[in-house]
Parts: sequence; C-alpha cells; structure tokens
Amino acid sequence: MCLTLGAWSGSPAQAAGTLLLIDAPPAQPTLSAGVTTRAWPAAPGARQQDHALLPAFDYATPSGFFASTDDSIGWNLAPLLMDEQGVKDWPDWQMGARLWPQWGRPQRLAPAGAQRTGTRVTGELFANVQALPFLLLQSGMSFGSGQHRDGAQLELGATSGIPLGDELIGIGLAASYANAAHLRGSFGVGPVAGGPPAWQPSRGWQDWSLAISMDHKLSADWSISGQWLGARLLGAAARAPLTQTRFQPSYTVSLWRKF
Repeated sequence: MCLTLGAWSGSPAQAAGTLLLIDAPPAQPTLSAGVTTRAWPAAPGARQQDHALLPAFDYATPSGFFASTDDSIGWNLAPLLMDEQGVKDWPDWQMGARLWPQWGRPQRLAPAGAQRTGTRVTGELFANVQALPFLLLQSGMSFGSGQHRDGAQLELGATSGIPLGDELIGIGLAASYANAAHLRGSFGVGPVAGGPPAWQPSRGWQDWSLAISMDHKLSADWSISGQWLGARLLGAAARAPLTQTRFQPSYTVSLWRKF
C-alpha cells in the first residue's frame, strides 16, 4: 500500500477539519463542477445540525492557485519548491495558505451572554509531509477567529489509506489546540443575569477527530467524492455550558464533472 501526496490526483481536494488532502498543482488549469450535499453542527457544541444542497466547483492552476467550494481560496506553494529543471527540492513536502469561512453561532443557539461573532473569513497556513509511503502527516495553523479576530487554532493530523481496488479510502486522525480567544469566541459566556453560568476558558485542546474520505471515478469525466468527520470535544470546550453534546459529526458528498 502506498499513500502519496498525489493519491487523490484528478479529484477535487478535500478538507478534514482545517487539514487538507490536496493534489499537486496540475500541468494545465483544471475545472470541475457539480453538486454537493453537506451537514455540520449548527453551532460549536450543538446537537442540532444544519443541512444544505449546494452547487460545487473546483478550479486549480499550474501556479498553485486553487478556488473550491470545499476548500475556499488559496495557494499551494509546491511550484516554488522546484528547481530550474522542474524537480522538487523538497519532494515529500507540500505547503501553502488559504482563506476559508468560519461559521458563527446563530441567534437561536445564542443565549444571553454568549459571544456572537457571526460568520467570518479566517486565514490558514498548511503544511503536509510524506513521512512514510503509507503515512501523510498534516498540519494547519488558522488565525482570525474570536470576537476580536485574535483567535488562533493549530490542528495536527495523520492520514493513511486502505486500498479498495484501484482506489483508496483515506483514514485520518487529528487533534486541535486553540488559544483563549478562539475558545471564548466559540464557547464563551459572559456574566449576564438570567443567562447560563459565565464561562471564559483559557487555551487548551479543543477536540480530536476521525475522518474517512473516498473518491470514486464513474467515468473519464464524472466522479463522486465523500467525507465523514467525527469530532469529539475535549477540555474546556467539552465542559462549556453551551455544549449540548461532545460528539460533533459532519459530512459532505459531492458529484463532479470534469471540464
């Protein structure tokens, strides 16, 4: 079994939490479009889920630029790791940056005193390394969350694969650590009469997660991809008054056509 940075080559990139499974930049610009259905927790720690059926697109260029409904807008810096002959100086590495949305806490799930930051765009730096033929180590450092945009979160993970014919089922484990501003923006409660107990967590581990990902080619132009992510809140996030359940599942299933 061999899991490589290009194991999902030809398919749109996928994200697990803040971690990316992303292809090397293509030799020519690529465009895929389709439809995606997804579900995610309605708010951090919520038992209720939101669901959506949305159009999907994925665009990538040889320079490393990508724009996708799965992964937002970013830049894969892999071409900068190549020498003048086009050979990668760091063949086992992949790194870059992207902008992506962080969903806010809706009014219906925000009691008196809860911080309501709303949906906003945050930034992330990511880096992946092929540690072994069957093991991909991943990291993502995001920033810009929290009430005053001073929140930060680090996620570390590892992905391997289970062969299924000519394809792979990706299995990933990850854990995230956040500063106080991020945790308070997601789970914090101020002292308000008649509201839940005040809760102002400090920095600490936020969750650990298991992700299962797969792509399947239906034909030369059509494919289907899916990902399920099960996260379990830890520490202050798990104990927060706003947390209804520690288990936070989400999924996305997409049908793609390559143009």
